[in-house]
Amino acid sequence: MRTSSHQHFDQLLLLFVALVLIRNINGILPKGPLKSMNLTVVEGTTVPFFLYQFQSTNSAVKSFRITAGETHGRLHIEEGWLYLNITVDREEQAIYKLQIEGLNGEQKVVEGPVTVMIIVQDINDNQPTFAETEYKGVVWQNSRPGKPFMEVKAEDLDDPNTPNGKIEYSISQQIPSTDHIMLFQVDKETGAISTTEKGYELLDPGQVKQYDLVVVAKDLAELSLSTSTIVKIDVKENLWKSPGKIEVPENSSDPLPKTITKVQWNTPGAIFDLKPKDNMFYRSFPFVIDANGDINVTDSLDREEISNYVLLVYALDKNREPLEKPLEIVVIVKDVNDNSPVCKEAVTFLEVQENEQMGSNIGSVLATDLDEEGTKNSMLKYKILDQEPKIPEDNMFKINDFEGTIQRFNGKLEKKNAPEYLLRVQVTDQMGIEGGLSTECLVNISVIDINDKIPIFESPKYGPITLEENTSLNKVLIEIQATDDDEALTGSSEILYNVVDGDENGTFKIITDKSTNRGLVQLAKPLDFEARSVFELNISATNPEPLVDGVYYNLSSFTLLFVNVTDDDEPPRFLKPLYQQWIFENASKGDVLLKVEAYDPEGSAVRYQLTDDPRKWFYIDPQTGEIFTNGNLDMEKERMYNIRVTAMEEDNPSKKSTVDIYVHLQDVNDNPPKLAEDSSWFFICIPADEEKKITIHAVDDDVELGPPFKFSVDKVPGRQWTINPINDTHASVIMRFGKHEEETQYKIPVTVTDSGFPSQKGNDFITVKVCKCTDSKVCFLPVDQSPYSKVGLALGILLGTLAVIGLILLIVFLKMKPKKHGKADINRMDRTEKETIPLTNA
Repeated sequence: MRTSSHQHFDQLLLLFVALVLIRNINGILPKGPLKSMNLTVVEGTTVPFFLYQFQSTNSAVKSFRITAGETHGRLHIEEGWLYLNITVDREEQAIYKLQIEGLNGEQKVVEGPVTVMIIVQDINDNQPTFAETEYKGVVWQNSRPGKPFMEVKAEDLDDPNTPNGKIEYSISQQIPSTDHIMLFQVDKETGAISTTEKGYELLDPGQVKQYDLVVVAKDLAELSLSTSTIVKIDVKENLWKSPGKIEVPENSSDPLPKTITKVQWNTPGAIFDLKPKDNMFYRSFPFVIDANGDINVTDSLDREEISNYVLLVYALDKNREPLEKPLEIVVIVKDVNDNSPVCKEAVTFLEVQENEQMGSNIGSVLATDLDEEGTKNSMLKYKILDQEPKIPEDNMFKINDFEGTIQRFNGKLEKKNAPEYLLRVQVTDQMGIEGGLSTECLVNISVIDINDKIPIFESPKYGPITLEENTSLNKVLIEIQATDDDEALTGSSEILYNVVDGDENGTFKIITDKSTNRGLVQLAKPLDFEARSVFELNISATNPEPLVDGVYYNLSSFTLLFVNVTDDDEPPRFLKPLYQQWIFENASKGDVLLKVEAYDPEGSAVRYQLTDDPRKWFYIDPQTGEIFTNGNLDMEKERMYNIRVTAMEEDNPSKKSTVDIYVHLQDVNDNPPKLAEDSSWFFICIPADEEKKITIHAVDDDVELGPPFKFSVDKVPGRQWTINPINDTHASVIMRFGKHEEETQYKIPVTVTDSGFPSQKGNDFITVKVCKCTDSKVCFLPVDQSPYSKVGLALGILLGTLAVIGLILLIVFLKMKPKKHGKADINRMDRTEKETIPLTNA
């Protein structure tokens, strides 16, 4: 056995060897001046372990020492080295706080003290440990999935801020295993245990009363450590159940409040709350729940007001948080016979024809009952109590007991003896049994006269009447009369008059005067003497109501009306209401446009006259109606041209009529294209670029036959000009200049060709001025001694920047100086203006 002195010697020897080694690897290990710092060491590190070498910049410092802090004999300083000579354990102590000083040769403090923190880094050297070796819990049948009913807890002594000390829970086994379906689940972070969806459905104490779970807790280190525990869970019957549907009779006379059902939570201490499921407005919510779970009705219920209530019952913890999903309870208000039948109409009005067959339905009396539908309380029975008058018999009608349908039953109906009947009908609920509630409904039955009489004309013929050809349509021509002995103002006696023969074109119509049944004959179309001058109209008189069997219309229901038409001198009539014609604008003089035609109804000769032709483009043959051109049509002036022709009787010109003619002019390519006004003048500032591009565009009076245009430019000696199309109407001209371009002016010939057939070519010029420019990018004119040139230069600059203002100033200047300067001077100024004002900026 070795003595303590021997052990101390061994440690000194080991330290000596380590120091020798350290000197050899001195450049690798950390070192530096004495200052406050944090150093780290992993727990369980082999010792000795050198943490840091202090090297003071103060030459007076000869050694270092630890003056404060709990080292527990583990930390030392030798030759400036701070080292660990006993293994550290983070779970024992995680941080060492030291005070270190620098000493001179006389062991006096000349530097420091400073604080040095030694932080022990964790390693995964502890496995999780459960607080209990076995847990016991209770779960209630139908416990809500995910709501914890118990929890397990494990601890790990390793650093909780690292995976070494963080714990994850899982269930490795469930006994008994129910078809390998997990009925329980554990929260991997908290250890809380709850049922799964399947557990909510399948847990049944009648089948399995206890389950054993093996719950595993493991840390999250890369090489994790774990432990397990047993959890025994008893399954108990869930007392939190809905009692289902509850029936409560309406208008009950029992004392209130009255307990109608009860709910119960699985454990004591729950707080109960009661609310309606729907959001409908209740006059008052007639239910409450007490602390024992008893549900009471507090007010008398009325089924006709609300037939059922849906209640939600909550079980809450002390914080009024729900312990489980609420129970749904349906309260059905049970009907009692507390409503009498009600007639739908105070008096039900029906009609019956005199010849109605026995047993036929003539209508129904309707009543309703607010009691519950489909029960005896709302089942109605009908009975006729009385009939007035009682002629010719007392029981002329009968009623279906449960439908209220009234039928023709007995006797002969005659309107003249009894035009109507009044029935008193009793309606009783509970199918008419004794004790039912009843009411009386009134039924008025009118007897309708049958259509057994035919209309008869007062006269077999009317006329003849004479009408002028121009008789107006709304005039009554003659009145005719037929009579009918059926009941007045009914469909049986109303008379309809119709022309059944002699008016194939529908020239006449007959309107019935409802109050007198007289027929008012009128015109439906204008008369035409030339088409027809005599009418023999066969007119019928019928009823809108069909005749009864065995009765038929005969000759008495027909009459004749004779009509003569007299001639009226009418103006000529054109064959068409208007004319339309298309013609090319280059039509020659004398070309025929079209021919109009009119005739005189009386056969007179017709002459024609062109009465509206603003541009005098046409003339007409007065005999034939042919219209000719004068040869100067122009589509660019009128695309659609309206003229008017008058036709008149040759012997009576006052008899005339007119017709409109719409002439549509079709374009021909008779205008060459040309450059637009903004494409004539351009200027280029020098020194010019090697290449300059300007944009030109063309226009054509022949709008439809113009674009797309083709552009070409003639060659200018010594210059290269290129023209390229941009679109149908625009092109770009590319001009190339030398580096030493001088002031000059070019007049460039441009040819524009349109797309018509045959095409038209337009020859035009582009004026391009190359000049020195001002800062405003307009041509510069040199200053001379002439006062006019100074004015011209000033005006040129102003006009180049603000063209509109410059023109106004020019006009004012010319008006103010008419006498001082001569005509030649004014012309000179005009020329100067033209030369210096650019029309388009390149």
